Amino acid sequence: MNGDEYLQSLWECINVNAVRRLGLSDHGPVHFAIVSNIALKILRNLLEAGVKPNIVTDHRMTDDDAEVVVFLGAVLHDLGMVAHRENHHMFSVPLAFQLLPGLLKGVYDERERAIITAETLHAIYAHESEIPQLTLEAGVVRVADALDMKEGRARIPFIAGKKDIHALSAMSIRDVKIRKSKQKPVVVEISMYNESGIFQVDQLLRKKIAGTKLEGFIEVVAQVENQQRKTVLSRYTLGTVPETPTAEVIVQK
Repeated sequence: MNGDEYLQSLWECINVNAVRRLGLSDHGPVHFAIVSNIALKILRNLLEAGVKPNIVTDHRMTDDDAEVVVFLGAVLHDLGMVAHRENHHMFSVPLAFQLLPGLLKGVYDERERAIITAETLHAIYAHESEIPQLTLEAGVVRVADALDMKEGRARIPFIAGKKDIHALSAMSIRDVKIRKSKQKPVVVEISMYNESGIFQVDQLLRKKIAGTKLEGFIEVVAQVENQQRKTVLSRYTLGTVPETPTAEVIVQK
């Protein structure tokens, strides 16, 4: 991919629409690098816990092939933004379908290449919350996309004058880390400067996790790091999505 000039040029075109014309955060190479790294981390935690990807259970391929699908889905999911932000997942599919034969040539035989292509296209199309998901790999891509939420990712719209709850809550996210625990193979730790970041967790991230095959395997913990002022909420845990989230409230004298 790093040597594919056509793909690199498409990524630049995405950011022309996203950053220059719509005032959004970066949706080009930086976004894809962040999402692919998060996605592979999540997938590997799941694999270590014995969770089977759909490409293994449905097509009798390998965990390594699941990594290929997740990586391709992560770096190609926003290609459709070269056309428009609206319905970009629909435009991403034919663009990715055009690129995948060249990217996979010499790596897989014809049958395997068809399977990798099919599974990748599903992950791309289903990365939006309203699209029903059918595979673990697609869920990994969707959640990883949502976890590109650190404060620096929101500065472009914020500096441009966007001061709504989306921009304000995104600016409050200090860091995002992925680890595992004995109870859950995927634990997402989100540190916040203030409580407004809860909007990102409860209203946005929750919707991204809901309906994916990651439900039951993932826990999200958000914590306020700044204790130099009156604190209303210090810790917020989002476990299995259908459950009621828990909050630790601090009342200071």
